[in-house]
Amino acid sequence: MALGDFLFPHVELKLVIVRSFRTDVESARGKPSEKYASETALVRLNNNDMRRLSLKEGSTVRLKSPTGMIIIRATIDDKVPEGSAVMPHGPWALALVAVPENELPPTFHGVAVIATRSKDDITSLETLFGS
Repeated sequence: MALGDFLFPHVELKLVIVRSFRTDVESARGKPSEKYASETALVRLNNNDMRRLSLKEGSTVRLKSPTGMIIIRATIDDKVPEGSAVMPHGPWALALVAVPENELPPTFHGVAVIATRSKDDITSLETLFGS
């Protein structure tokens, strides 16, 4: 293990983006609310992956894919297999997904991401939308 891995542990994960009734309801209400952000700006991780990243329940984590980088809240879910991450469909998850040029739907399962612990605030909607 390199010194950088010890100081800044990271875990390679396969991200699965899922639909959520609660986030769909909040999204349909129009302007994104605090409740919407709290429901969608989060990632569910296995307890062992949380430990590897030195994360506690509710800590912020940086997820980076070839397409983008976000900072969101992490929560423990032992139903999620080790090496996987689950996020609700929403702007934060979509920032990590490549949009194919051939107009086919993007892939929402198995998106390769690298997770690292973060002390920064959750990425804002303004940052995600560039405004």
